[in-house]
Amino acid sequence: MSSSRQLAAIMFTDIVGFTSACEKLSAREVAEYINHHLALVAACVEQEGGTIDKFIGDAVMAFWGAPARVENPAASACRAAVAIQMEIAAENQRRTAAGGEPVRIRIGIHMGTVVVGDIGAPNRINYTIVGDAVNATQRLESLGKSVDPDAEAITLVSRTVFDALPDGFDLVSRGSHLVKGKHDSLEVYQLLGTRPVKARDAG
Repeated sequence: MSSSRQLAAIMFTDIVGFTSACEKLSAREVAEYINHHLALVAACVEQEGGTIDKFIGDAVMAFWGAPARVENPAASACRAAVAIQMEIAAENQRRTAAGGEPVRIRIGIHMGTVVVGDIGAPNRINYTIVGDAVNATQRLESLGKSVDPDAEAITLVSRTVFDALPDGFDLVSRGSHLVKGKHDSLEVYQLLGTRPVKARDAG
């Protein structure tokens, strides 16, 4: 598949305190813990038409806008993030009821033009995306640790995503932040969830 430039919404997720949480687990338990979590996140992404780019340990990178076009990549990504937050909340209820430790997660969503296609070494090619927007997304995810370090699940989105969203999403401004690798500050919003869309009066 040839490479091309596409507008994509990108998501990074990461478990908070994953290394310390696994110190008390056996190798088999760590694998089960990761696999269960990745399956949960992947199901939410794929339900909204997203593409899983890669798993990086306990982290997930996903995107919307390629190879299949979606009507609104930002909205699809945010719906997936809300679904992940709800699944994590339900999972934590079960974990704490069984005497386990809750899982906490950070999510970052950004949108921009990326290069998408088969990229890699001759003997190891992956369908992936590259570009500045990817780096900015990862910085957004990491920013969650300073915006709300104790959150069960925190999703931060850029102004680009915010501007592309239709009615029905509940967001709050978290101000402007200068993230690593960017010369200009990013306007950041926290995605809290979804809300009913009021029907418009006829005529």
